[in-house]
Amino acid sequence: MDRRDFFKTIFASPLLTPLLLASPFFSNDELFLIADRPEIYLPVLLEELGMGNIGFVRSSFSLNAHPRKKALSQALKTSGWTQASQPQRADLTLSFRSLQHPSPPSFTRVSSGQIWDVRTKKLLSLWRELNKKNPPSPCLTVASLQTKQTASVLGNSARFCLDGRVIEEVSLKKDRIKTFRAKHGNVNVKIEQGKVSVLSSSCRHKICCSVPPVCFTGERIVCAPNHFLLEIKGPRLVDTVIG
Repeated sequence: MDRRDFFKTIFASPLLTPLLLASPFFSNDELFLIADRPEIYLPVLLEELGMGNIGFVRSSFSLNAHPRKKALSQALKTSGWTQASQPQRADLTLSFRSLQHPSPPSFTRVSSGQIWDVRTKKLLSLWRELNKKNPPSPCLTVASLQTKQTASVLGNSARFCLDGRVIEEVSLKKDRIKTFRAKHGNVNVKIEQGKVSVLSSSCRHKICCSVPPVCFTGERIVCAPNHFLLEIKGPRLVDTVIG
């Protein structure tokens, strides 16, 4: 994957200048990783980004079934994390989504609604290794920091944002197709039977289009190249997808 195309004009300085403005409805510090073997890269990413230095006892758990659950658990324990006895009290929550189509390996970070390019210095070498040694993958791993687990609740509306700004919010009760003018062209969103998906997008790799429809409160789909985000409204959950 060509990093200039994937994040073209999106980031200036990874730990200094965010592209997307902070918005009050964002709060999670999340890391998104597309890779068949996330256990190789996740501990290094968490350490380099300082996502484990939060003033609490390190803990981890798998929120939903993950094909690499055992390997991820072992890798995190080796790097200093401990298994949480109660998932709802864990500092780090891991979730898994299977993309509908394999996508180029990559990783990015979203913190308080701001997207960061974290591929500098050591992480740039890691990103190059990830792309050189790994084929396209349908495996999306989301690491959410200090996210509390709650029951899955069906949402009742979808909020659409561009450049960190809320541009529209619509009910999920009515089926429709919405078209939004984004950074590099149009993003077409389909609302059908209470579920929301990206029907088509002007982004290069179409990762957002391969994400399964979302319907539960707090679920998101992010199209990073287009600075576009949709979120199901309601109590926050951790299942988040990026494209």
